[in-house]
Amino acid sequence: MNRLFKLGGLLAVLLCYSPTLRAEGGEPSVVKIVNQYNSFSWYTPWDSGSTGKGTGSGFVISKKRIMTNAHVVSDSAMLLVYFYNDPTPYPAKVVAIGHDCDLAVLELEDPTRMEGIPPLEFDGLPAIRSRVFTYGYPAGGKRISSTAGVVSRIEIQPYVHSGVDQHLTVQTDAAINPGNSGGPVVQNDQVVGVAFQGSSQLENMGFFIPTEVVQHFLTDLADGTYDGYPELGLFSAKLENPAARAYAGMTDGETGIRVEHLARGCSADGVLLPGDIITEINGYPVANDGTIRWQGLRLDNAFLIDQFQKGERVPMRIIRGKERMELEVPLSFYNPNPWLAKRYEQRPEYYIYAGLVFVPVNRETLETYGKNWYAEINQELIYDFYYRPIEEGTPFDEPLIMQIRRLDHAVNAEEARYLYRIVDSVNGQPAHTLQDVASAFESCTNAQQVIRFKYGNKLTVLDREKADAAHPEILNQYSIPKDRNL
Repeated sequence: MNRLFKLGGLLAVLLCYSPTLRAEGGEPSVVKIVNQYNSFSWYTPWDSGSTGKGTGSGFVISKKRIMTNAHVVSDSAMLLVYFYNDPTPYPAKVVAIGHDCDLAVLELEDPTRMEGIPPLEFDGLPAIRSRVFTYGYPAGGKRISSTAGVVSRIEIQPYVHSGVDQHLTVQTDAAINPGNSGGPVVQNDQVVGVAFQGSSQLENMGFFIPTEVVQHFLTDLADGTYDGYPELGLFSAKLENPAARAYAGMTDGETGIRVEHLARGCSADGVLLPGDIITEINGYPVANDGTIRWQGLRLDNAFLIDQFQKGERVPMRIIRGKERMELEVPLSFYNPNPWLAKRYEQRPEYYIYAGLVFVPVNRETLETYGKNWYAEINQELIYDFYYRPIEEGTPFDEPLIMQIRRLDHAVNAEEARYLYRIVDSVNGQPAHTLQDVASAFESCTNAQQVIRFKYGNKLTVLDREKADAAHPEILNQYSIPKDRNL
C-alpha cells in the first residue's frame, strides 16, 4: 500500500523466466485493491482526518472472499477491487480483520462478479532454499506482476502493522515494492503465504505471512468472529547457564526455561507459578535458549502457543520445587496493556479545557512526540507506560492521561508547558480517565483550577473564572468544533 513504507510484496530480480499460475483460474484470481482511506491525527484529535489513496493486492479464496493484508484496508472510507484485465472498479467491504496477524478478508458488495473465478488453494510451509513466486500489483500498476525469490529464513518476527505482535514469518531475497502487499506467494501452483512487509535493516529482503498464520486466522474466523491470538501472559528466563540449571534442580540432559513473572489475570495465572521450569510444551522439548525444534527448524517456543485457538488447553511438562509434573494451561485472549498496539478505525479521544489538551497515553499519542520518542520523551512516562505494569503485575484497566498540547492564550501562556506529562489529579480528584478530567474541571467552584502532574510536584494553576470565559474563545481561535471526544 503506497501510504506505508512497510507495504509491498516480496518482489525479486526477475529470473530467466516468470512462470504463470497454472492452477485453474491462476492469475485472474489475483486482484488489485484501492483503499480511499481517512486517517485521524492523534496530535490534532479534533480534526476530521486526512484522506488519501493507497493500493495493495489480494487474491480470491473460498466462499467468494478475497484475502489481503489488514494494513492494505485499514482506516478505509471506500474500497475498490480491480480484477485481471478488467478496468471496472468493484466496491468491496471488510468482513473480518486481524490487526494482530495483519490479515483481512473482503467481500464484494455485488458478489456476482466473483462467478467463474476459482479460489486459490493453500499449501504448507515452503522449504528453506526453495523458490517461491509472488503475484500482485506493485506501485499501483494496472497489470499483474510476477517475480521470483528464494526462501532464506523462517522464524518468529515482529509484525509491523500492530507494532506489538510477533508471529511466524518467511524471509525471501526479494525487493520491497509498495502495492504488492496482500498478494499471494506461490509454490507448485498453491499459495504458501501472503506478502506483507520488508525490513529497513536488510537489503533486497522481504517477508511473507506463512499459511500456518493464515489458517489460524481462517479457523478463528469460522464462527463469524475473529477473536485473535491467545497469550500465555508470562515472562521467562533462559537457562543456558549450568549453575542456573543446577539451582533449579535440573538433571543432566534436562532443558527448559524458568517462569520469571506472570501478569495478573493472564492465561497461565494460577496454573503456572514464578520459578516453575517449563521443560516441554505440547510434546515439544524446550531448549535452554527458549527454542523448540519443529519440522527441522529452530523456533521460539511462542510458536507452539500460536498453534492453539482461544479456549483450547495447551499441555506442558514442568519442574516445580524439583518435582516433575504435567499440567494444562487454558488459553484465553489476554492483553495486559491494550494501549501498546497501533490503532486503526478509531477516532482519537481528547478533552480540552482553556487551551490545555488532554489525551489518553497510547502508542499513537506517544508517537506524536517525534521519530525518536521512546528515547527522548520523559522517562517517567515510559516507565509508567511500559514497565510498571510488569513490575507490579497489574494490567492496565484504564489508560493513563497526559497533557499533549497547550493552545496558547493569555489565560494559560504564563504557566509552564508540562507537555507529555501524566496527569495525577485535577482539583484533587484522581485523573484515571478523560471523563474524570472533564468532570473535575466542570464541577469546580474554587477560585483556581489546579492540575497536578505525576512526579516532581509539577502544578498548573488557572484562574477559574478567566479560564471558563476564555474556553470558547480558544476553541473559536483554533477552529475547534468540539472540546471533547470522550
